[in-house]
Amino acid sequence: MSVTNDAWWSSLRHGGLLIAPSRLSMLRASAPEPIGPHLADRLRADVTRLATKTPDARRDLLDRVFEDVSGLRSIDGNQWLKGNDVPKEWSRRAATGETLKPRRVWVPVQGTPLPVFVDEEPRLGLGRGRRAVSRVLEWLRASNHRIAVLTNHRQFRLMYAGPDYEAWAEWDIWLWFEEGKPAPQVHALRWLLGPEVLLAPKAGGRGSLVEAIEESRKGQAELSSALGERVRRAVESLIQAYGPQLEKLPEDVSKRHIYIAATRVVMRMVVVLFAEARELLPRDNPRY
Repeated sequence: MSVTNDAWWSSLRHGGLLIAPSRLSMLRASAPEPIGPHLADRLRADVTRLATKTPDARRDLLDRVFEDVSGLRSIDGNQWLKGNDVPKEWSRRAATGETLKPRRVWVPVQGTPLPVFVDEEPRLGLGRGRRAVSRVLEWLRASNHRIAVLTNHRQFRLMYAGPDYEAWAEWDIWLWFEEGKPAPQVHALRWLLGPEVLLAPKAGGRGSLVEAIEESRKGQAELSSALGERVRRAVESLIQAYGPQLEKLPEDVSKRHIYIAATRVVMRMVVVLFAEARELLPRDNPRY
């Protein structure tokens, strides 16, 4: 399946702003190659075998996703630490007193490590699945790492945690194949979890994934400042345009009431424009 126009990015579920679309080009110089037919068949078989609910099926799926599809292998000094081989230095004490530690960790020679946490709840972030999400965020902030993956073998959530901000992008294995072929979400595994975005060109550096996430955060702060100024100017223009009509309002309607009302009108326009840009409203519908 040909994946163009960042269809892989829009195919994922998102929470917060992980990477701004304008920053996706920071991840890598060129798009990763699609997975071949043989690997696609093996991945499909692993997804199907997950229905057996055996430990081997779950372990094999994680190996396939991270090592074969994403390409994170134990070569050239980079290594996977799994299960009991994950040392105590990766453990953190939670506020509840329990020990938090990833199930496996990919440790590059230089760059950004990728801790992988595993949960058994059927839905990440919903119901009892919220607990695992909060534990991973707590671990990230306590360990001074920025990214981790949380999975229940059906969903894979790439999580970012800053001091006062978090965001995520999520895969769902039931959306990995369309008409028997790998769907954009499979391509997204190589975009966001490949060695090219985690390795750093020099010692002590960070991979391009974290760089793109944090540049997006900076851009969002700049956009918020610019948006605030533009909203103020739009509100003033709206009030000035309706000046003669506003002067006829009853005396109990103060200037403050008028300013608040104008601000609400402008902010509703901002929300509608944002929703249209994200295809959340039917712009192609003639009646709309």
